[in-house]
Order: sequence, then C-alpha cells, then structure tokens
Amino acid sequence: MNFTPSRKSLPTDKSEKSLYIHDLQLYREIPDIDVNLDEFEEWAIERLKVLQILEQLSLKGNTNNYEEYTKLAVQELKKEGLNHMYKLVNGGKYKDYEENCLARKRDVCSHFILRLIYCKNDELRKWFISRELDLFKLRWSLLSKTDKLQFLSSNNTNYSAVNEEEHKFMTENMNSFTTTENNSDYFKVRWMQVLDLVRNRKVFLCDGFAYVLQTDVISGICQTFRSELSQELMKCFQKFNLICDDERFGAFIKYLHQSYIGKNYSVSENMSTLSINNIDHASKDSFPLCMKRLHVVLRSEHHLKHQARQQYGLFLKGAGLSLEQALTFWRSEFTKKIDVDKFDKQYSYNIRHNYGKEGRKTNYTPYSCMKIIMGAVGFDEYHGCPYKHTSSQALKQLLEFSNISAQCIQDILNLSQNGHYQIACTKYFEAKHGALPSATAINHPNQFFEESQKVKGHSNDDLIPNISQANTSMKDDINNTLTKDDISNADFDQSIIDGFVDKMDCD
Repeated sequence: MNFTPSRKSLPTDKSEKSLYIHDLQLYREIPDIDVNLDEFEEWAIERLKVLQILEQLSLKGNTNNYEEYTKLAVQELKKEGLNHMYKLVNGGKYKDYEENCLARKRDVCSHFILRLIYCKNDELRKWFISRELDLFKLRWSLLSKTDKLQFLSSNNTNYSAVNEEEHKFMTENMNSFTTTENNSDYFKVRWMQVLDLVRNRKVFLCDGFAYVLQTDVISGICQTFRSELSQELMKCFQKFNLICDDERFGAFIKYLHQSYIGKNYSVSENMSTLSINNIDHASKDSFPLCMKRLHVVLRSEHHLKHQARQQYGLFLKGAGLSLEQALTFWRSEFTKKIDVDKFDKQYSYNIRHNYGKEGRKTNYTPYSCMKIIMGAVGFDEYHGCPYKHTSSQALKQLLEFSNISAQCIQDILNLSQNGHYQIACTKYFEAKHGALPSATAINHPNQFFEESQKVKGHSNDDLIPNISQANTSMKDDINNTLTKDDISNADFDQSIIDGFVDKMDCD
C-alpha cells in the first residue's frame, strides 16, 4: 500500500476494482493502492474494534448458540457505529457500486494493516488469527447460498459441485450418513483440505475426495485461511523492523495493540459526581477492584507511591472529583504522616498538574485498562491490574472479601489465569451488580464506575449515606476489602483490618 496526503480513495481502474469482487475475502493479494495516513489509522482502529467485540462475545461464552452469537455480534457492530463492517456482514446493502467498493476496500486494507501490527510475536499472531477466523465465520454464516458459491469459485478453493451421478453413488454407499435429495447441497474437495471433518467422520470419502455438506464447507475454508494467514504473518515479521522505521506510521504500528480506543473520560459525564463525602461509600461496589484496593491502601497507609497516585488520582478525576476536593482528599490522608508544608511542596503540584492547572496545562486522561495491564509493577507497589499483577492466592483473597459467590470467584480466577483480564473484570462487575454492563466488556476503570451508577440508578444524593449509617457502611467496606499485606501477596492478616476498623471507629 502507498501512503499519500490525497483524500481521493475510491477505486478508479479495473485492476483495482478486481480486488473487491466479493464481500468476503481470503486476503491473498496485497492491495497496491493509495491510502492516506488518516485512512490508514482510521481503518486499522475500526477493524480492531470489530475484532475486540468478537473476542469479548466469545470469552463470555456466547458461541455455544451460534445463531444467538451471530445476532449479538451484528447488534454490537451496529451499536458501536461500525457501519461499513455492519453492511458487509449483512450482504453489502449499499446505495451504489462505488460505495460497495469503498467498504470492501476498507475491509481489505484494514486486514493488511493489522497484519503489520500483530505479526510481532507468537502471542499477538495467535490472537489475530483467532479473531480473524471468528470474523470470517461470522461473515460466511450470513452469506446467501449464491454468494457462497461465488466465493468458492472466485477464490480457487478446489471445491466443486457434486453432479447427479456422484450424488447417486453417494446415496447408494453412504450407509451411515443421511443424504439429501439435492446434489447441490454437497461439494467435492481433496480430503487433505478438510482434515477436521475427516477426523470427526462428517464426510464421505472416495478416491481421495471428500464429499462435504454445504453447511460444513466453512471448516475446510477456515483451515486454509488459518494456514495461509499464519505463513503471511511470519513474512510480515521478517520485515517488521524495516516497516517501523517509517516515520509516518512506525509508532502507530508499534503501539496500536496496546492502545485504548474508547471514551477517554478526561471530563466527567457521570450521572453523579464523586466527592469526599461519598468516596468511601462509592468504593464499596462502584469501584473496580484495581481502584478499590488503592483506596484501602491509601486509607490504611496514608500514602501511595507515584504510579499508584497517578492511576488512582486520574480515576477519581474522571469519576467527577473536583480539583479542590482532590487536594483536600489527598492532603487529609498524607498529613496523617507528614506535615502540611511538606505535602504542599512535594505533592500538591502533581495533583494540580493532572487537572491541567500546572506545567503545559494538559487535561490528562484517566488510565485505561490496557494501559494499566501493560504497565510495570515493582515490589511493594499497589498500582496495576489485580487480575494480572497479583498472585492467584492474593487475588482469591481479594475477591473473597468482595462478597461474591465462590463460583464467581473461581470463574474470575480462571479468566485471570488464562490472560483474559478485562473479561475477568467484567465478570466481577456482573457478580457485584447482578447485571452485565451495557457495553460488551469493561475496558476502562471509569467505565466500570459509570456503568455501576447506571445499574444502581444513583443520583448525587444516593451516593451519600446518612450520618447514622456512615460508620456501619465504612466498617463493612473495610471488612470486605483486603489490606496492604494481602495486596502485596503476603498471607492475610485479619489484625490489620481490625486495627483499621478500630481506627475508623475512633475517627
């Protein structure tokens, strides 16, 4: 692909148009076309959103009922505004030919751009292949019979239609199979191309050919797609360093897989505004686990290290805590160990800086899940993602003190151990609220808080417990949360929580 500043993007010649003769592709031919840098980034992000939606639906177990999974996937594509892929999935319902070609062009180009991004290591390649296969199966399942036949013909897949004589032979010899009355329901292909079907005894074999039901053709096509894509990703990897040297898009290719592409929460738009009067109450159920443990450590230790202050402070900002209240909140905790002058000299500047009132006056955004997950966490530090950066035993203790069922705890631990950290957080949300978030999965700590407020239907006053209930609520919060020792993977020590509860009673 060539990259130019031109905004012209529609196919203009026959050779280019020949790339887009079908809505579904095996992506065997690299497009030699002009793409400007804005399109390069926009199309890559758009496709990544599509793949992430399919991953989240898959991990939530929606693939058992494929019809329901398909319905949910199409709904999510439409909901997220991914209109070009939504229309391609639904059979290319466009006003004219040129619009259809543009959508197919976006599809082809975005696939090859993500090849560059996800070729870097085995883990990324495995993820990309799995997600692309999910997308391919989804799109195949929604093609008409005519479109499927056209796809098989145009991609030289070696599938051929079964004639009446072959169908008669199959009917007479397939004793253990149920044949159909229509020979067009079958295809003939070399048996090596459908090893999964052969293994599961779902085909009729004769003279080196497998006779495959039309509904099972996708298995062989996916086997071919997986094999070819795996080989092409290895070829991309061999040229990855050379490609990344290009100043125009090198950084984008290097880091897109780590990027958060949703709402940035730099300005709070929550149904309620967090304040120092309700922060303890809100932390009980409306904070994600990563922020809940930082809150408890701050309340018990009256200090957090720099990265933890950044992670938690920006979260509070995104949840609606004003600069004035943030200064009051942090000062009230830190000055239990240091004097006010020291706090003002060493810490208040950074708080004002995060709110865009110092330095370059940048309005800093709260950390996304991906940024937190990819960050480094050292010894005796408590920021990061608890599903990734704590041991299984420590995470289990943390969950046990969150008042959720043993089955939910085990499900979350399994997801965490398999590297599905954001899905684990979504499961935690479901366990705490008895409902799923409106989005497919949790991708941002402030999204967790915002979704929690929606589920609870909180107004500003609802977040603030009355004085007679405050001490009881606070005590419950503390008893249902781990302490510093638990978070740092040490054995659970009830005496620390007891001391914290006694202290709060005195306060």
